[in-house]
Amino acid sequence: MNRNILLMMAAFAAGPLMGQDARQIADSLAIPEIKAGARQLPMPSASGAQIKLLGADYEELINSKGKIAPVISDTPVNVSFKVTKGGQEAVSKDYEITLKAPAAAQGNPKPRVIPEILQWKGGKGEYKLGSTITVACPDKELARAFAADLEDVLGRKVRLVSPGGKADISFSLFKESNVGKEGYSLAVNSGGIRIGALTPTGLYWGTRTLLQMLRQNPDGVPCGTAVDFPRYPVRGFMLDIARTPYPLSYLKDLIRTMSWYKLNDLHLVINNNYIFHEHYVDNGHDPFKESYSAFRLESNVKGKDGTPLTAKDLSYTKKEFADLIGYARRHGVNIVPEFDTPGHALSFTRVRPDLIYKGPMNHEKRRCEMLDAGNPETISFVTRVFDEYLLKDPKLGRPVFAGCKVFHVGADEFYGDKEDYRHFADGVLSHALKRGYTPRIWGSLSAKPGKTPVVSKGVQMNLWSAGWMKAWEAVNLGYDVINTNDGALYIVPFANYYRMDRNHKGLYNNWIPNRIGNETLPAGHPQLLGGTFAIWNDETDIMHTGYGPYDIWGMLSGSMDVLSQKLWGKAKAPDTFEEHRELVAAIGNAPRTNPLHKWKDAQPFAVTPSSLPQKLDKPSLGPNYRLTAELELNAAPEGREQVLLSAPEGELLAVMKDGTVGFRRDDTLEFSFGAKLPVGKKVKVEIVGEPEKTSLFLDGQPAGTAVLKSFSDKSKDFIENFKNRPKVHRSTFVLPLKTLGESFQGKVYNFNVQPL
Repeated sequence: MNRNILLMMAAFAAGPLMGQDARQIADSLAIPEIKAGARQLPMPSASGAQIKLLGADYEELINSKGKIAPVISDTPVNVSFKVTKGGQEAVSKDYEITLKAPAAAQGNPKPRVIPEILQWKGGKGEYKLGSTITVACPDKELARAFAADLEDVLGRKVRLVSPGGKADISFSLFKESNVGKEGYSLAVNSGGIRIGALTPTGLYWGTRTLLQMLRQNPDGVPCGTAVDFPRYPVRGFMLDIARTPYPLSYLKDLIRTMSWYKLNDLHLVINNNYIFHEHYVDNGHDPFKESYSAFRLESNVKGKDGTPLTAKDLSYTKKEFADLIGYARRHGVNIVPEFDTPGHALSFTRVRPDLIYKGPMNHEKRRCEMLDAGNPETISFVTRVFDEYLLKDPKLGRPVFAGCKVFHVGADEFYGDKEDYRHFADGVLSHALKRGYTPRIWGSLSAKPGKTPVVSKGVQMNLWSAGWMKAWEAVNLGYDVINTNDGALYIVPFANYYRMDRNHKGLYNNWIPNRIGNETLPAGHPQLLGGTFAIWNDETDIMHTGYGPYDIWGMLSGSMDVLSQKLWGKAKAPDTFEEHRELVAAIGNAPRTNPLHKWKDAQPFAVTPSSLPQKLDKPSLGPNYRLTAELELNAAPEGREQVLLSAPEGELLAVMKDGTVGFRRDDTLEFSFGAKLPVGKKVKVEIVGEPEKTSLFLDGQPAGTAVLKSFSDKSKDFIENFKNRPKVHRSTFVLPLKTLGESFQGKVYNFNVQPL
């Protein structure tokens, strides 16, 4: 063939490739084959273009330089690249590659746990556990905690032996490994069970896998080797503890359940307020005086008129919160406390009304909660509050937030001037950095563009709304980002909007951590930290229906298992959603938790007290139950409560201050049945507790269903004119059974509790 014709054919063939721009090349790369045992990622190439590895979603397997770690089973990894050509840059889509393990005979199938184990090489047979199990662990605290969990799961005695000694289950810390800070290996053979990791956190995650395996097969563990580590470093959720109070015991159950699923990030919103202030304004009332707000931590800060920053209903002492942070760390969970300013800051403006925002703004009726973001005195005031917890506390001898790696500065939904906002955001972020914390912030800069610079280096950003902050813009500005997209991941309990809890199946089947709204980042982008869902208690104050922490447990736990699989596990879920939920049931609740207060034996309990008060020392009982008792009330002095039953979970009040029968829960909310006990007359009292409903019967006749009393202290004209107030009443009550008749003025002739 003519040489010129050959040259022309070559030119035509090369033309499309040579004519591609950076974007076109990035989306059409050919990844060279990766052979089993390869130690370096072979790079794609394109004429006239420079191609660099951007990242991998499992950076422990392929690091930033393309070095490949050994694998024990075939493992899919998503990689992406940065392409430069002609002065233009483009980030590629994800390319899925498979790292192949050397061929080996197939042994035991991979154990099914949540989240899925990343790599597994099956052996033959299983290691049997006897009636007494020995554990050798170099970390005493971890050893004790694991032993207690193991005894709870198996109901057998666990004996701790010296580290390095012969044991059924042994732990060791590696000096070198590619499993990362949270990874672990679990090896089972005829000699026992071995868990190894670089850190105590990795060892702890290994125990969660082992315990889930034992829940399904208490007698033994299949032989084989697991190597496991997370896909993303941030995995968890945000809980609004400001607008609905949560007792510390509930938060501890949440932490233990998070750790059961290897979630590690608990973001707690410490302050917030009722946001629909227009409901007050439109009815001629002042939301500054009447809207509900709460700052849940003990604080020294007070206004000139004595107004405290700390909430008047439920709050945590500095020591309690510091201890909670330590408790979480021991369970692999990092607490991220948030002080939300300059918006959602009614707790702050009530202390400093002189610092209410004075500039032009949207949502004028919500001005009362907006701090004066452009005023340097505002930043000074807010950072002084920060420092009460970021600096050494004289009583504790350490900062309250000493165990926190990350501190959230809030800064969402500010409706004032964009430059004022940017000035404030930069000020509070810079202050947290100066104090040695990694600051986190709600993404808002797309809605607040301007000239004032806002620090980004070393700053984490929750991407919650594309209207407020776009994902690619945040990344290009230098922020490390977390997917907290409202449309996919928000829950407002019992509202008619933001109900991710109604879409767990869709989330499990379709959600990917790197798709944020209508934008998609590469799964392994080095600035994508992971994802968190969010529980926002918007329906507080005059919109409150009475729901409590008990009522939303399923929303929380049912979201945890799904997000766990999507953030720790591989991109493709291993089971159908229905199979996944069957596995959730099989592995059960986290060890040593009983979030719904169920009795294991479900047997009735009865007592005829000889005198009052009398210790019952029975565990509190959640719905469903029936309490029956014969009571005779001797006196009911006006304005004085009489407690019939009490425990840390709450109090059943034979007489409330208004004289009616009711109860107070551990979240401090109060409920009344609207009926009174007769004085000087024996009466048969029956209380039936159901989820979201608690009913009273007197002498066999219905005497009322409990109704929320908290938030009912509104003027008559407001109640009559406010048309939006929900008609639904939720009154779940966990029956307290520690003490009977603590302050009851009368006699109890018999007392019976029946789980239903």
